[in-house]
Amino acid sequence: MNHVAIDIGASGGTVYLGTVTSSSFEFEEVHRFDNGPVERNGRYVWDLNALRNRMVSGIEAAADREPSIDTVGIDTWGLDFGLLSDGEVLRDPLSYRDPDVTETRKSLFETVDERRVFEATGITNWNTPNTLWQLHTLARHEPALFDQADSLLMMPQLLTTLLGGRPCGETTVASTTQMVDPSERDWATDLLDDLSLPVDVLPTLDEPGRRLGPLASDVAESLSSTPELVAPASHDTASAVAGLPLAEDAAFLSTGSWFILGCERREPVRTDAAFEHAVSNELGADGTVRLLKNVNGFFLLEECRKSWREAGASTDYEALLSAAREATPRAALVDPDADEFSIDEPMPEQIRSYCRDTDQTVPEEPGEVVRCLLDSLVTKTALALDELTTVVDEPLSRVNLGGGGVRNELFCELLADATGRPVVAGPVEATAVGNLLTQAVAVDTLPDVATGRQLVEEEFELATYEPATTDGWDREKNRLAELATE
Repeated sequence: MNHVAIDIGASGGTVYLGTVTSSSFEFEEVHRFDNGPVERNGRYVWDLNALRNRMVSGIEAAADREPSIDTVGIDTWGLDFGLLSDGEVLRDPLSYRDPDVTETRKSLFETVDERRVFEATGITNWNTPNTLWQLHTLARHEPALFDQADSLLMMPQLLTTLLGGRPCGETTVASTTQMVDPSERDWATDLLDDLSLPVDVLPTLDEPGRRLGPLASDVAESLSSTPELVAPASHDTASAVAGLPLAEDAAFLSTGSWFILGCERREPVRTDAAFEHAVSNELGADGTVRLLKNVNGFFLLEECRKSWREAGASTDYEALLSAAREATPRAALVDPDADEFSIDEPMPEQIRSYCRDTDQTVPEEPGEVVRCLLDSLVTKTALALDELTTVVDEPLSRVNLGGGGVRNELFCELLADATGRPVVAGPVEATAVGNLLTQAVAVDTLPDVATGRQLVEEEFELATYEPATTDGWDREKNRLAELATE
């Protein structure tokens, strides 16, 4: 069967055409577009009209190659949502990177402390403005919005309705909200009641694979048949993990604007150790739980490239990575999750300012900045892996790597060194692969995700990076841990 996967991240979107059978898997990129929050009336929001137009262009590009398309599925980042009334979106959704979406965070934790939130949801995310925080701020500052709203949809489902799909809820993306009980795989309504947040707007949650009706007629008119809209594992990380040939004793690292490090289990872990080490429980395909930690990832690098591009400098990846390889290793480290880093100022200068303020060598040239970021990202990831291993109390013998980091050989080499573990890199487009596989499961081409993973291992070329230089990384982890507590 032929499937279209629409994968939209916080900085861009890609559309893929895939053909999956019980013994083969082929796919290709057919369309790519930019994405990002836009500033309107002093707030950062997502432009829904622009996103719909870009998705339609992607489906049309897929139809140019294969007019007979069976299903279409959308995955996106988590956290953000739209409020609707009678099927109409009340306004463009706020971005989680909008500085004002966490205005009431302090009062939220005065009402219910962090431990209560963790016990209810299994989420230990105190740094990223997820749905819970956003709803709390909206309910306090814009209560009239909730008087109008009759439903809330997370971004993948919201975008699916723009293409004609029925409204629904889906467990993998809902679990990013910090509003879902991971054992029940349903909304943590007791917690929401304690916070006086509306629960009547929340959709019923379904597992990945729900069929949502035909593609809108104005989009399907260029196709030889009308595809069905399907909810895949609609959180991009859930799709990425589903697309990795993951062994039980392996960790995964999904690399994009955010790094998501974790391992897959059948039951949530809400122990003291999980709480202390900030390990979260998000839901995956086939009834799994993803134990994970978030690290602010290539967002910092992309913001640097944006600043250099605006200044007229080269942003060619190969040239930047070549310069980074030649730069002095570990000359300076930054905490990628530091509050100092924002979208409001040029990122290269924010990095230099951080290094000056922490009495480190200041990276001046682009190659030095990139090396600083790569060293910092792998060190922070290695720290997170140590904590995850402590929580699961089991050895995690390798790291399965997906996402854009797969193409970055220097990053892969440094990651193997910093973690002291082999890094199995690939597939590059793990999110698209997982999206397509979960669509194939939804239409019974494949029986389950495990079978799809076996197919991935057989059909894709994977690269393995063995640790080469592990000396000194414990010192760097200690150094970064100190910076993170300052």
